[in-house]
Amino acid sequence: GHLTPRAMADIVTQLQDSVNEINGLFYNTAGVLQRDARPASTKDGELGDDLPEGGVDEKQIAEFATAVVASSRKIDALASALPEVELDTEAQLERIRALQRENDELEKELADELRRADDMLTRVTAAFEAATDAALVSDDDPKKDAS
Repeated sequence: GHLTPRAMADIVTQLQDSVNEINGLFYNTAGVLQRDARPASTKDGELGDDLPEGGVDEKQIAEFATAVVASSRKIDALASALPEVELDTEAQLERIRALQRENDELEKELADELRRADDMLTRVTAAFEAATDAALVSDDDPKKDAS
């Protein structure tokens, strides 16, 4: 379906938040590994698969992996909710022309509305000036005091 600009902006904002979240997960995971990991064991010059005692354990590794995968899935879901991007040059140019036409129509509507508002302001100002002139003339009318 077609997304409104606001809905698309909401998804993009959620995507930004999710990318920041996964970035934080990677940052924290790297920090914990740097802080807690112990040197890997070697046997005949080859790295061993066993985790050294007192370092990062299987539970921590599983928690990190689960959090990263969940965050990654959230990003995938949000990204797939966005409309497909048309990569065809002609389709892009037609979309630009359509947006330009829409912009021109809105610009004309805005100019018309501005002209109407300007006309209204002119009439209101004239009416206000006429009313204040009438009020000032009647207050200053010397014939009124003489009678």
